[in-house]
Parts: sequence; structure tokens; C-alpha cells
Amino acid sequence: MKSAKLFLGGMYLHLALSVAVPAAMILLPHWNGGQGLFFFYLVFIGVLFVLGWVAVAMAARAGSGQDVQGLWSAWRLLKLWSIPFFVLNFLYSVLAWFIIVAASRGIFFMLLPIPIAITCTLILQTGCVGCVAVKTLRARSAPETRPDRVHYLLQLLPVADVFSTLVLLRHTKETEPSSP
Repeated sequence: MKSAKLFLGGMYLHLALSVAVPAAMILLPHWNGGQGLFFFYLVFIGVLFVLGWVAVAMAARAGSGQDVQGLWSAWRLLKLWSIPFFVLNFLYSVLAWFIIVAASRGIFFMLLPIPIAITCTLILQTGCVGCVAVKTLRARSAPETRPDRVHYLLQLLPVADVFSTLVLLRHTKETEPSSP
């Protein structure tokens, strides 16, 4: 699904911009484009959120239709290929916000919830795609091989979602015939 690819690409572009924008504003203080770049970054965050909800909607559409293979590939793409993004995002955020809060002697501590909220929204959006995949998998499985409902919750929790995805992807390979 193209929406999942766009969303994942947008996540990595967000990470690159979150490094480039502050660096450009600090290293090039006399450059007038810094404010425009910052405004572009803020608009891009909004676009990224829209892309995330479009990916969720397309996953729901694929899960209710006949494009189940598209749903599996989007789910696998968003869950497994976003791991480096979330690791790098965490490391960069901890380092950058430690420096910002320390340099401001705690004044900017009140801004700390902003990047946390952005990251939690991205986790929620990828988790919603996972919940759609779990719902589709439960509907297509025989009652004796149906995955537990706990996987809905696990898809929304960081780190646990990866383990849940790996278990469920193995389950799909065992229960789904391979398509030609």
C-alpha cells in the first residue's frame, strides 16, 4: 500500500528535519531561511499526521476488502521498518532535549511534552494499522487457531508491538496459502 510507504517515508523525513531545522537555526543565525524552514517543519508535522491517519484508513479498507496481502505488507512495513526510526528518534530526542533543558536551566522543560506527543501519535497510528491487521487475521482464522485478543493491546504498546507482529506474521504464514 502506497499510503503506508508514504507514511513511513514521512516519519524518516520528520526525523531528518528534526535534526536539520535546529542545526540550521543555530549554525546559521543570520540566514533568513531558518524561520521558513521552521515553519515548513511545523506544517510537515501536520501533513505527517494526516498521512498516518490515511494509512490507517487504507489499512481498514484493505482489511475489509480483498486486498489482504496489501494489508499484510503495509503492516509488516510499518511495524518492522519503523524500528530504526523509533530507536533513532528516542536517542536523538533524549540527547537534544537534555542539552536544551540543561542549557536553559530548566526553563524549556515545559516544552518536553511536545516531542513526546508527536512520537506517541506516530506509535498510535502504526498501532492502529496493526489492530486492523489483527482484526482481519482473527476474522480469517479458524476458531481453534484464532490469535488472542491481547494482540490488539500489544499492537499499541512500543516494543511489545514488534514481538506481537513477529508472532502474528508467523501465524499468517502457517494459515494463509501463498499467493502466486
